[in-house]
Amino acid sequence: MNKKYDPEKVKLDAYEQSIENAIDQGKLKKPSPKRMKELREAATATLKVLKDTRANIRINGLDMLALRRRAQEAGLPYQTFIAHIMHLYLTDQLVNLQEVQKLAAAGIFDRKKTGT
Repeated sequence: MNKKYDPEKVKLDAYEQSIENAIDQGKLKKPSPKRMKELREAATATLKVLKDTRANIRINGLDMLALRRRAQEAGLPYQTFIAHIMHLYLTDQLVNLQEVQKLAAAGIFDRKKTGT
């Protein structure tokens, strides 16, 4: 199968890999052209609803290089990567790994010490 991504750069989780394997083994069939058109239209409509606002920002050049590098490592376009980071932050899902490591080293998560 002709991949539209570089398998060397993109890490698939177990579920995604099972889909890739099924496609490669011919267990999954390509949708009909009519169904593909319906799916594309639905996806386009969904994206219009989800991404309905444009933002232009000025950012430090070194930060931009770091963002692009991290996005490339994640296998994502840098704009998608930035939007994802912003979403995680705004939904209180972004975690500062260094702070978590400090808390763990201090024994904050030790059930015996906290009594939980």
